[in-house]
Formats: sequence, C-alpha cells, structure tokens
Amino acid sequence: MMGEIVQFFRVAFGLIFLFFVPGFAFSLVLFPKKGDLSLTLRIGLSGALSVVIDVLTTLFIDLALRMPTTGFNIFASLLTFTLFCLALWRFEIFVFSRYSGKFTKKADEN
Repeated sequence: MMGEIVQFFRVAFGLIFLFFVPGFAFSLVLFPKKGDLSLTLRIGLSGALSVVIDVLTTLFIDLALRMPTTGFNIFASLLTFTLFCLALWRFEIFVFSRYSGKFTKKADEN
C-alpha cells in the first residue's frame, strides 16, 4: 500500500518536472519581468518549451557527451539546466533593478 502511494507521487512529480519546470525556468529567462507575459501564456509556453528542452537535452547527453541516457542522467541534466536558468533569471532581475534608474535619469537630463 505504501509503495503504491510513493510510486504515484513519484510519477506525478516526475511528469510535472518533465513537462513544466524546465520550460518555466527558461521562460523566466526569456521574459524576466512580471508583466512581460500573462500567467496563462507563460504556462502554455512552459509546456511547449519543456518538451523541446527535454528532447534537446537528451540528444545532447547522448550524442555530444556520449553518456548513457538513463533516467537519472536525464533528470540530473534537466535539473542542472533548470538551476542554471533560474540563476540567470535572478542575475537579469538584479541587473534590471540596479541599472534601470541610471538609464532613465540620463535620458531625462538630455
């Protein structure tokens, strides 16, 4: 009984991770500001981007890195890609918040 519950949550979280999380992180990199996309558009774009990212990541680790395409290797590479995208997004937000005032002040002075 307990094994079936664990298996259900493993499959559910695996599907969410596979079909949503990498695309959502990449959509944050592409459109970093909150008002750039509506939530429904971001969710739809996340699903489509996730499928593309999953396929390209699997091909990359198989053909370029010559690693076996096991479930763990695919999960680790997708997790690495997602964490990289989230770090890049936070860097973009930092840069936008730090330098947005400087550009508008110079434009107002001229």
